[in-house]
Amino acid sequence: MRQLLALILSLMSGVTIGVLLGYYLTTQVLHPNNDYLSPFVDESQSNSRPLEKYSIPNLTQFEFTPSQVVIKEEIARSDEYVEYVFNYTTHGRNMSGQLTLPVNFALHPTDHPAPTKVIVLVRGWADIKTYTTGSGTRPVARELAKKGFATLAPDFFGYGKSDPAPGNEWETRFLKPVNVIELIKSVEINGVIDGRLDLPQDYFIALPATSNIGLWGHSNGGQVALTTLEALSQPIPTALWAPVTAPFPYSILFFGRDLEDEGKQQRAWIALFEKTYNVLDFSLTQHLDKLTGPIQLHHGSADQDALQVWSDSFATNVELENKNRLTNEDDETTAHPTTTLEPIELIYHQYPGADHNLRPITHWNTALSRDLSFFNKHLK
Repeated sequence: MRQLLALILSLMSGVTIGVLLGYYLTTQVLHPNNDYLSPFVDESQSNSRPLEKYSIPNLTQFEFTPSQVVIKEEIARSDEYVEYVFNYTTHGRNMSGQLTLPVNFALHPTDHPAPTKVIVLVRGWADIKTYTTGSGTRPVARELAKKGFATLAPDFFGYGKSDPAPGNEWETRFLKPVNVIELIKSVEINGVIDGRLDLPQDYFIALPATSNIGLWGHSNGGQVALTTLEALSQPIPTALWAPVTAPFPYSILFFGRDLEDEGKQQRAWIALFEKTYNVLDFSLTQHLDKLTGPIQLHHGSADQDALQVWSDSFATNVELENKNRLTNEDDETTAHPTTTLEPIELIYHQYPGADHNLRPITHWNTALSRDLSFFNKHLK
């Protein structure tokens, strides 16, 4: 009897140690700040790879859900533009963002036609502690509004007045193209309405539904914009400033040098990720056969945050992709060509001495002027 009791106690002790060890490895080693939860355990579903639905091949088949884009409040105004907070629903959650309109239309909608050209602005990384709605895109939004464009810049989950992220930081990262596409489709189908209740009945601001939409992305927002283009395979005029075009997962690991643990936590997660998923399915550089143009690309030689050599390589790979498309088009023996898309129109501008934000200001102004011409040419 004593031997049996000792055996039971020994087993219970072993189980307890195993549970505690597993908890330690999960909470302290892999994600001590609860930011990087395991992407492989989803007890609500039998699928052991819950992030696979965000791979680029699967995004091409994703069921995107449009919603109503609603103006909630005014942020600021000048003699040339007015800024608002807007809300829409994406991935079943509320997301906020900044809408910037030309002042004449915003204040006198019955006397001035609505902007016919809309740009969705996609920011790069931002410090959540200092972030406010529109951070990272505000200067460009204001300049575009001065020239008659309407712009919408989503905050993304956890920022501004958006709902918290639906999962962990990694799922939130992979979700961003979905957020952008659902905003685009919402504007295409529903336009933008003014939902403020304190306005006189005859004061109503709305953008009509339109497919006359372009994309602008900076830094990691450039990666999101390119993934969006690959998921849709539709010709959306897109301007990219210092985009992150390095292959995944290097595109994440590169920035680990700036973290307090020098990327240790990221490397541990990526190691697990690569054991479970095909990382190439998440890398935009592997899916250029789905990419569309026209694209205008800007990069500075002094950029230390997103290296210019990434854009150099991206431009070279686009050129190779275009050669493949032309070869398939001319090859009558090819029964099933790999693509039916037109060659990608890519304009690549380089700025000697410019940093990640295309500063000094002379370079910034040049890039903006080029984008105005680009969007005026390619949007109706």
